[in-house]
Amino acid sequence: MKKCINVLLILIVATACRSSKSGESYGMVINPISDEIKKDIQIIKLKKSTGVIFPSGYESNLTGNQSKSNRFTPSIEEVKNAEIEIQKQYLEANRRFVYEQVYTRNKQIYGDQKINKQKEYSDIMKWVVIEAKRLPKFDRQYIGYIENGEKKLFIIFIDFSKDPYNLKKQLTKSVIFGWHGWFSSNVRMEKYNMNTKVLSVH
Repeated sequence: MKKCINVLLILIVATACRSSKSGESYGMVINPISDEIKKDIQIIKLKKSTGVIFPSGYESNLTGNQSKSNRFTPSIEEVKNAEIEIQKQYLEANRRFVYEQVYTRNKQIYGDQKINKQKEYSDIMKWVVIEAKRLPKFDRQYIGYIENGEKKLFIIFIDFSKDPYNLKKQLTKSVIFGWHGWFSSNVRMEKYNMNTKVLSVH
């Protein structure tokens, strides 16, 4: 029996184009699906991208402290119905998140740094609007879980328009998660409440 193993890769990438840094550090977690449940993965062909549904037996800590008993495998129909709302709500969900970061959690995010909140909010939202327009081209990974009696989808959106680490081949093998560098600009994590039909940033 082959066990799913969390492999933490700490990689150092030289970035010659940045004069202020000699290199950039980033981290990546690879948690391959076990041979026993590979057959249970479902693939959805969306209009301009691919969606991958991971079965309830897949081990992942991304949904929080959810045991396997609180996991479920979303059906293709459930995901397709969720996608209708995701397309409608993505921009607004991210607008709420940005507003909270800039106006509500200002001290936690920026410390003692003085900022023009309105300008900061507007500058970030310009990029969010651009990103929302490109959403149909982002591949997805879905994990189903139950929290407080409500069914939810944990969704990872991945922009593979540039794939410097050749990660697209992992799309159906492992959730793609990391921090800093490419991951900061190309990977987004959101959750969709299937009961309330509300999308929010994870």
